[in-house]
Amino acid sequence: MSALDMDMYVDGSWRQASSGGRIDVINPARTSETVGSIPDGGPADIDLAVAAAKRAQSDWSHRPLAERAALIADAGTRLTAIDPSGPEALTREMGKILAESVMDFQSPPWAWSHYLNDPDGLDRALNDRRCDDTGRLEIRRRPVGVVGAIVPWNWPIALLGVKLGPALLAGNTVVAVPSPYASLGVLKAIEAIGSALPTGVVNVVTGTGERVGAALSAHRDVDMIAFTGGLEAGRAVAQALGSRLRRGVFELGGNDPAVLLDDVKVDDDLIRKLAAAFTMTSGQVCFAVKRLYVHHTVLDEVTAKLGDALQAAVVGDGLDPGVTMGPLANERQFKRFTSLLAEAEASGAQVTTFGRARDKTTWDGGYFHLPTLVTGVGARERIVTEEQFGPALPIIGFRTDAEAISLVNATPFGLTSSIWTSDPSRAWAMADQIDAGATFINKHGIAAFDPGAPFGGMKESGYGREMGMEGLLEFTSTQQITDRQIPM
Repeated sequence: MSALDMDMYVDGSWRQASSGGRIDVINPARTSETVGSIPDGGPADIDLAVAAAKRAQSDWSHRPLAERAALIADAGTRLTAIDPSGPEALTREMGKILAESVMDFQSPPWAWSHYLNDPDGLDRALNDRRCDDTGRLEIRRRPVGVVGAIVPWNWPIALLGVKLGPALLAGNTVVAVPSPYASLGVLKAIEAIGSALPTGVVNVVTGTGERVGAALSAHRDVDMIAFTGGLEAGRAVAQALGSRLRRGVFELGGNDPAVLLDDVKVDDDLIRKLAAAFTMTSGQVCFAVKRLYVHHTVLDEVTAKLGDALQAAVVGDGLDPGVTMGPLANERQFKRFTSLLAEAEASGAQVTTFGRARDKTTWDGGYFHLPTLVTGVGARERIVTEEQFGPALPIIGFRTDAEAISLVNATPFGLTSSIWTSDPSRAWAMADQIDAGATFINKHGIAAFDPGAPFGGMKESGYGREMGMEGLLEFTSTQQITDRQIPM
């Protein structure tokens, strides 16, 4: 396939970096292949993008809410109908199978539907009007101004979408910084929707996080940052915002547990859902199952059946229709993931791979790894305590519900979790004791999400919420206007 060289999108125009520099994009399934290139932006490019967003913000925020919603709905329609080159570019640059890349492009309209399908609820959320014999009170949710959106490489269009939709609906303008490992997909998305929105309302600056991400976070005219990514980078962004007393919404990943109780029905449906919940995008999903706690009475059965199901996995180039799981996204992630597995095996754990390579002759030319189960592993091994972000699942037995809760909460993270049982009332009672922003019952993964429900983490998984009306209000500042005369 031909190389795809794209430019950044600033003030309604496509432009190169001020420095003229570019970054090559490498195919993780075929590391000898250069997919294309993106501009190597820097602080000067952030300055231009922020200035454009600031100029556009007043007009955009003063447009009627219904008009903003109509333009965003049009953008969603364009994303849904995007030509195959968008998903193909995303798969080529970060590896996941094409079906997941297609889903990535379709995710923003799905997330926006909660707002767009309820215009009255949207208006009520942004404008609370109260009038009685004491006078009139209005509580208005005003846009914060210019929002910086920093998105990672695993689901870049979806994660930009959950920021972009509510930010724009609330009247803000946006400067987005995608990961250099997944900028082509984001730029293809903006190529599809850019003309649906007024000039300057949405801007995209590409480059490394150390340059463009840091410059965006520190910029005096950026009023808020919505960040999804790793803990270390998130801390740096939060520190930059804190020094300027500006706001942020942070989703910093998780170490997400699934708990199988003693009464769980171990059938094909359960095993299929568990396998998908930890292998989707080669395990590189913030809410993927990353630790599996199984009651000792069903531990052997679950482990055996899960291994049998994983034998059907076919790992290879994500553009190959016969492949069910692509490579890891980049060399850094591949090395970290494989080192965690090697460390677990050296400590005495059993590390067992399943499935097969689609093409053994090209296997060593990509960041491929077969789906893996890790058994006989200690609860304090790093493969258990850290977010491995790869297709490996440590499995640990437990004997009591109290022990399971203790194991689940023994982590600095708290994004999502799941409980699997034949007794829903037992799961609801148990969920109240788990430190997680979301607990799913008898499900886990992308199919468990509701666009009307807020999503975010506890502890080091971040703060603030995306999606739902709570996610919309994160992009606003509250103002009261009143002439009420309240007697003392």
